[in-house]
Amino acid sequence: RRNNKKIKPAYRGLFHAASTIVQEEGVLALYKGSVPALMLVSHGGIQFVTYEFLKGHFANFTKSNDKSSRSGNQWKDGDRRKKGTIGERMRNSVGYLVMGAASKFVASTTTYPLQVIKARLQQRSQVVELSEAGEIVVTKRDYSGVMDCVGKISRNEGAGGFFKGCLTNAVRVAPSAAITFVTYEFVLDVLEGGNG
Repeated sequence: RRNNKKIKPAYRGLFHAASTIVQEEGVLALYKGSVPALMLVSHGGIQFVTYEFLKGHFANFTKSNDKSSRSGNQWKDGDRRKKGTIGERMRNSVGYLVMGAASKFVASTTTYPLQVIKARLQQRSQVVELSEAGEIVVTKRDYSGVMDCVGKISRNEGAGGFFKGCLTNAVRVAPSAAITFVTYEFVLDVLEGGNG
């Protein structure tokens, strides 16, 4: 059952969406969410800082647990690039996978409120939602800016409103980040091996 509000038709494509947004909301509506989007550049920085932090701690862990280590911290000095046994290389790869996934998880969780604010600002002011009773309802959401959006989310949904879907998103992006960092370390190995 639907309420009495008229439902706006869905966008038919890129150009239809752009022209409809300009007609309904004005040209500046095309730039909604640009402030949190610019703030999201911190995501990559957080991810790499976390990865390097974890890598340093993992190096200390492997150093203390590996009595046969030749020269100490094989994850930080040039020695970590030397080819070891298959077991050592597998352990390093698993370590890179875990640290890559963990760093992406931390970065995604830290910056997720910005993602939510950006998405809310960019979504159409009139949206079709499913109510708790299972009814289809048309909801009108108008935000005048970032602070208005933050205030309305906090008042209406509490702190949890900024993290809706956060876990699902982190689980979705962590595996690709894990593979990316293993590839990153492999490419460094190849490049340093060619130079050595």
